[in-house]
Amino acid sequence: MSQIRVHWQKKSRGGHTGCLVLLLLFALSSTLLGCGQGRGGKQPVREQQQSQAQQAAQEQIVPVQPAFPHRTKGLILYNPEYAQNFYLALEDGRKVLYLHDPASDKTFRHEIGTVKRVVCLSTTHLAFIHAIGASASVCGVSGARYIYNPRLRQCTDVGYESSINYETLLKLAPDVVFAYSIHGKTADYITKMEQLGLNVIQIPEHTERHPLGKAEFLVAFAAFYGLEDQARQQFCEIRDAYLEYKSLVTGQKKEKVLINAPFNDIWYLPGSESHQNIFIGDAGGVLLGTCPGVNSSTISTEQAYLYALEADVWLNPNHYTQLAELENLDNRFARVPCFRNGNVWNNNLRSTPEGGSDYYESGAISPHLILADLIAILHPSLLPSHTFTYYRQLSRSQAAPQHP
Repeated sequence: MSQIRVHWQKKSRGGHTGCLVLLLLFALSSTLLGCGQGRGGKQPVREQQQSQAQQAAQEQIVPVQPAFPHRTKGLILYNPEYAQNFYLALEDGRKVLYLHDPASDKTFRHEIGTVKRVVCLSTTHLAFIHAIGASASVCGVSGARYIYNPRLRQCTDVGYESSINYETLLKLAPDVVFAYSIHGKTADYITKMEQLGLNVIQIPEHTERHPLGKAEFLVAFAAFYGLEDQARQQFCEIRDAYLEYKSLVTGQKKEKVLINAPFNDIWYLPGSESHQNIFIGDAGGVLLGTCPGVNSSTISTEQAYLYALEADVWLNPNHYTQLAELENLDNRFARVPCFRNGNVWNNNLRSTPEGGSDYYESGAISPHLILADLIAILHPSLLPSHTFTYYRQLSRSQAAPQHP
């Protein structure tokens, strides 16, 4: 089972699936529905080492059901299996991408043609583009120092949100600027780009609850490159690998999980319907302290300490890389069982010297690899020879992270 890895993915340290841009759709020969016959249907993530506060901001979204109350009168070319916020249609001979923003409950229609030059304001978008072999189309990025993929770190950096260099952006003359939005945060820079005549498309993959829903946006991006069939097959392989890993934990005892660490004296916990909770549940764990819904909640450090006393595993303690750092944060944590047993893990194995994390880059299209890491942490006997992709175990003498 440790060999369940999809064959198309590059697993080298320097060029793991990394970078992104929009891809979707597939040919008429395989129209309708997604991978299964009859199955229908964002810190800004972008500056890589996401803080809990930024993650929480992304999760303050109450999805509207149904996401698309008014469907196209044309032919649906791709009806996602897991993703709730896009679908692909054919209208009057043109490919059309429909995107839904659950924060504003708005639907956006984009007629798409083949693109040759794109700018990506999100590292996850870079990962989608890289996965379909279209990295050469990326002419500009945001926050290059936070990009793990070495090929895409070399692209022109156009700046970040309110600090975007519009002159540089215009000189690049992109066919599309792939952007993103965060609920409750103004996006004047997006308005400015549109006023300059740039074709800006906001991709809402970060609003998807299910990890496979995020990964399925691979098909949406691929439509811009005419690679829908390839992306559809890639997603099917990702989905099948994810579900096969998930099946391993059937009947296993649920391991108790403490997640995160305080950020500005506030400890955030993801909601029960968030993608983080889905990951942990599918890996055979139960998240301590989570509240119903998709939104994050906050707890005190005192309450977190009580959860830590009963936790089997501690995951994602912010940016920390050593147990000593957690002990310095609050020496009480050095007395909890999972700390004493060294069962503290962080998702920053693959990172840039500046703090960018590949977990928030290629992880968007590799939920099966994230799930495999989590299973190997929570139930190591199920994957005894597992090689970790994103997670590493904290120790008092921590090895250096893997850099691109």
